[in-house]
Amino acid sequence: MTEVQAKRKTWYTKNAALRRFRIGGQVLVLATCQPNKMAVRWTGPGVIESQLSDTNYIVKMANKRDGTLIYHVNLLKPYHQRPEQINLVISESREKLEDESEGLEIPYPNVYDFEGIIRDSALEDRLSSLEIDALSK
Repeated sequence: MTEVQAKRKTWYTKNAALRRFRIGGQVLVLATCQPNKMAVRWTGPGVIESQLSDTNYIVKMANKRDGTLIYHVNLLKPYHQRPEQINLVISESREKLEDESEGLEIPYPNVYDFEGIIRDSALEDRLSSLEIDALSK
């Protein structure tokens, strides 16, 4: 049995990756208590409060009543927050925008001049006036 156990451990750990999480780091938790076992989903983010062993962590979840629970490392994955992006869509001319917004700093310079795009694309050659009106609506 010991020999077979050693072979199985070698086979398993050949492709296994050691995962560690920092205390205070954010993680997602695999919610396995669903009515359908195939409908599992990741919940969170939660915050790692402490590490009990190499494989067990205490995670504080904001949306849980208990607050903190112990999770195995196989039920955790790191949480990466997506950067927020704001796109500004303006149909007025840029000169009017610059006059009104003195001292106002726009965080992302994604300002689109749709009238200029329509002029440059030569839609009149490819579409009827009804189709152009439908696009503008």
